[in-house]
Amino acid sequence: MEDTLFKTILPAEEVAAIVVEPIQGEGGYLVPPAKFHEELRRVADKYGILLIHDEVQSGMGRTGKMFASEHFGVSPDIVTIAKGIASGMPLAATIARADVMTWPPGAHASTFGGNPVSIAAALTTIELLEEELVENSARIGAYMLDRMSTWTKKYEIVGDVRGRGLMIGIELIQNKSSKERAPELRDKLEQLAFERGLLVLGAGPNTIRLCPPLVITKEQANFAMDTLEQCFPLLA
Repeated sequence: MEDTLFKTILPAEEVAAIVVEPIQGEGGYLVPPAKFHEELRRVADKYGILLIHDEVQSGMGRTGKMFASEHFGVSPDIVTIAKGIASGMPLAATIARADVMTWPPGAHASTFGGNPVSIAAALTTIELLEEELVENSARIGAYMLDRMSTWTKKYEIVGDVRGRGLMIGIELIQNKSSKERAPELRDKLEQLAFERGLLVLGAGPNTIRLCPPLVITKEQANFAMDTLEQCFPLLA
């Protein structure tokens, strides 16, 4: 950013904000090293740029912490959240430092803003998250990642298993020697799992995402992993 982008594309003084997902969602559930976020924070502070974390997918307990940014020890200036905040009811929110939120009354509007049913759902969701569901996400997620960590050695087509909490990605490749992405195997795995009663969804070009409800039990997690283990040999 400093050596190339700010010098050739856009001067730092013209950059209002850096927007980033703490853990990348649609790109393939990619977990960056902590240094990545530390450097973004450093650059933002150096040039007076706002750092915005998009926590629509990773926030509200999904990663075993209320917000994924907590895993990296970096505090953003603005956080965007939605979806999980109201357990699926239509609601989104923007959180920011007080000195950033200087809009006068009436300067902002929202189609679903002020919906009392969604607000009630959000309040109950937050209560449940704080009472037990963030901890359940961390505990079940750690259990799943521990079991699935053997898959990269056990299955030729599993290139990587990564994630935090219940935000887990399984990357499919052609083989260990080439490490070539295998989007067709990913799509086939999605269908095979569906036929066996497990709903999974692709992310990025060749990754299966596991993002179950935060109320998931150990037994349900085992069903999901057992089902995938039944499917892998059928992809060879």
